[in-house]
Amino acid sequence: MEGKCIHINILKKPFKISIDPVLFILLIIIYYNGYIIKYLLIFASILIHEIAHIIVAVFGKRKLVSIKIFAIGLSAEIKEKDDNRLNPLFIYISGPLSNILLALICFITNTYYFVFSDNMRFFIYANVALAIFNMLPVLPLDGGKIIRDILVSKIGLFKGYKYARRLSLGFAAVVFALGVLLLIAGIKNLSIILISVYMFCYQKFDKSEESLMNIKNLLYKRSRFLKKGIYPGRELVVLKSMHIADIIKSMDFDRFHIVYVVDECMRLVKVLTEQDVLEGVLKHDSDMRFEDLLKDME
Repeated sequence: MEGKCIHINILKKPFKISIDPVLFILLIIIYYNGYIIKYLLIFASILIHEIAHIIVAVFGKRKLVSIKIFAIGLSAEIKEKDDNRLNPLFIYISGPLSNILLALICFITNTYYFVFSDNMRFFIYANVALAIFNMLPVLPLDGGKIIRDILVSKIGLFKGYKYARRLSLGFAAVVFALGVLLLIAGIKNLSIILISVYMFCYQKFDKSEESLMNIKNLLYKRSRFLKKGIYPGRELVVLKSMHIADIIKSMDFDRFHIVYVVDECMRLVKVLTEQDVLEGVLKHDSDMRFEDLLKDME
């Protein structure tokens, strides 16, 4: 269970750092058990991974709000701007690439200039393993986020999230089965089972994010459109008996939509823009039917 965080306000800095007290407790326990060096090497690998994400995001004109340091690394809260043009793929891929690059530098340096120590070998393996692990197509790992964004761009935000979550659950089940098989074979490695349990829990408690992101992106789209002047479009056809909420679920965050409203005989009743639909939601409710919205617009 996550403990209360100690807040440290940095003078004249636009972000805040929080430290989980569990970190200090874990450091003491690990130190007395003789694993402090390996823990610090793993911790350093995770820090480098997350700092790479932060650096790329900040250079992409995103705002760093806060950093939280935990016993297993750190997490950063980064605020996106509505006119941001940085492809999130660069942020996701920067973490694994930083670990691979660091492992390569350490390998070359130790091969040609220093004695290849066990600690350095462990540090290299830790970075390679961290990079490979984070590229698995499982949320909330970097690979899962990449797959999620690809799906969202192809089939829409709600369906993209749904299939990304299903894929994540499938991989989590595979990881759990692998952990059980290792236990049966006499290899005691509970970390694999714990990781799979974490993956399952994340999918269960992260279902609300997609609907919030969809509304946020649709509302910000107007300002992005005005700044760019040109925006990719997409056409949607909906029965007039459908609710407005049904069409919002099919809208993409990076497309401007033209909505064709048809009757039960498939005859065109009205052509609406995405803005017409959003104004209907703001003025009335997302449960409102399109036929009622059209009457209100007359």
